[in-house]
Amino acid sequence: MNNASLRTYIYKSLVLSLVPVITVVNFQSISVADPVQTSKPKTLAQSLPNKSQIAATPVKAKKPKAPARIAAPVNNNFADSYTLGPSDRLRVDIFNVPEYSGEFFVLGDGAINLPVVGSISVQGLTIQQASALLTTYFSRYVKRPIVTISVLAPRPVQFAIAGEVTRAGSYTIPFTLENRKFPSVSQAIQLAGGTTQTANLRQVQIRRAGTGRVLYVNLFDVLQGGNIAPDISLRDGDKIYIARSESVSSEDRLRLASSNLANQDATVKVAILGEVGKPGTYTLKGESGASAGGIVGRVTPPTLTEAIKIAGGSTASADLSRIRVRRNTRTGAGQTVAINLMNLLQSGDFGQDIILQDGDTILLPTATEINSANSALVAASNLGPQAISPPKVIVVGEVNRPGTYTVKSESNTTNNNTQLAGTVALPTVTTAIQAASGIKPTANIRQIQLIRTTRAGKQEIAIDLFKLLQEGDGSQDIIIQEGDRIIVPVAQASNSQDVELISSSTLSPATIKVNVIGEIATKASKGGTIDVPPNTTLNQALLIAGGFDNVRANKNEVDFIRLNSNGTVTKRMIKLNFARGIDPDSNPRLQNNDTIVIGRNNLTRVGDGFSTILTPFGGLFNILRF
Repeated sequence: MNNASLRTYIYKSLVLSLVPVITVVNFQSISVADPVQTSKPKTLAQSLPNKSQIAATPVKAKKPKAPARIAAPVNNNFADSYTLGPSDRLRVDIFNVPEYSGEFFVLGDGAINLPVVGSISVQGLTIQQASALLTTYFSRYVKRPIVTISVLAPRPVQFAIAGEVTRAGSYTIPFTLENRKFPSVSQAIQLAGGTTQTANLRQVQIRRAGTGRVLYVNLFDVLQGGNIAPDISLRDGDKIYIARSESVSSEDRLRLASSNLANQDATVKVAILGEVGKPGTYTLKGESGASAGGIVGRVTPPTLTEAIKIAGGSTASADLSRIRVRRNTRTGAGQTVAINLMNLLQSGDFGQDIILQDGDTILLPTATEINSANSALVAASNLGPQAISPPKVIVVGEVNRPGTYTVKSESNTTNNNTQLAGTVALPTVTTAIQAASGIKPTANIRQIQLIRTTRAGKQEIAIDLFKLLQEGDGSQDIIIQEGDRIIVPVAQASNSQDVELISSSTLSPATIKVNVIGEIATKASKGGTIDVPPNTTLNQALLIAGGFDNVRANKNEVDFIRLNSNGTVTKRMIKLNFARGIDPDSNPRLQNNDTIVIGRNNLTRVGDGFSTILTPFGGLFNILRF
């Protein structure tokens, strides 16, 4: 080899050995992924790629696998817990490489299109995870790249809620620049109109969209103890399901009703049936917080007692201890809630006054046994008849004036004469008997029968007023209602004590009418029809009428005439004995419309006979005198 050839060979070797050094110095962190191998050596200019060639350089190596998706932590820190998804607007910055930086949208498939690396899926990744993933991809084109991702405009949080809520469905809550906190479960329930009264808040189910993980939270911890830990934050795509509780205690109903998780829709349409004044369908509206004495701006939903009052109140036959509320649940299955409003009236159990839901059906059943004390309690409350007209009833049997009566009651008083403004004292059986002028002494007050037509059909009620008179059992004097029939039977056998007790009670009239005719004393004659107190005997009536005519009257015996209830007339002669007390034979107790006839003595009869015979001759003597 000559000297020229040797110099040329050394020069080319030196130039080729300097090419890698010059490339690193001029391009700093840029390196080619796949250098092209050629059989011929290239010059320095040919060996250095330009910017357009770098961008267009194909990536032959397989893309590294994306890191595994990690479930979103249960916290409300946006930067740490936000997961990327479609419609997010991001800012991707690569330190010192502005040509690869910029603003990008997450597309519908969860990917972003970036320079050089192309389409990268970031669906379900946090900001930190997405930054680590992009660093992996850009490291093939940029030496030790520093990738920063910022969320310029996060997508709204969309979730679905179903089950025992007022308005189930899908809801969207947008993020704002001022508020980048995730919504909580309670906020989602409020947005859906609140829960129903049968919601099971102890096992609220939340299904995460990204991982499929199912969480159960107990929101009653929030209501009972103020523990906000169960009120976790939601993520985009979460599904909330609130199941129906098979049994809800009155305490839980009351606690839920007073919270902001309850149904805030104050207008419901319900049907009320059974023993109410005006059965039918009603649209009820709740009271605003200001008018109800509560929080201003909040509306109290209508309750069961409000529905009963609007329907005219309960009737005298209603059994408030066995009220049933039938309602449809969100699953389509029916549910029956048992209510005892007597506990509300007697012990103040407000848990029985449940909040109504749209579509509820309320049934007030007919009482199988009438309790006068309970009836009086209901009548004195605002659950009784709100606007009542005097009932029309029929009273027959052993009363002085059988027939149909419109029985009026004392206004604003109860059966114990307690003044209650705004209430109505309902008429009772004894009020109806008094309207029929009282019972007769022959009445059997132990077996009075009341026949009533209820919503469920005919009802027969046995009444023993003797317990009322003898033992003070006020439960026997039940409240009457429109259409009642009261039957007072005849006593088959009675004793003087019973008759005296009845006659001296308010069941008997204050006075009875007795006819005393015949030979009554002329100077103080009160003969004819006289009013005497009940239990008056025959001897007493003779004295009240003025006594005997000392000249004409037969003082030994009188005729006694009685009109029987069966339409017959009894007449008998009674020998007088003023020294004897009450005696059915010689001195009986008088009844209404009894008649006493005082006859003439024997001398008066003879004298009246001669006077009758001689009267015609007196006229003849007058003619002859002329």
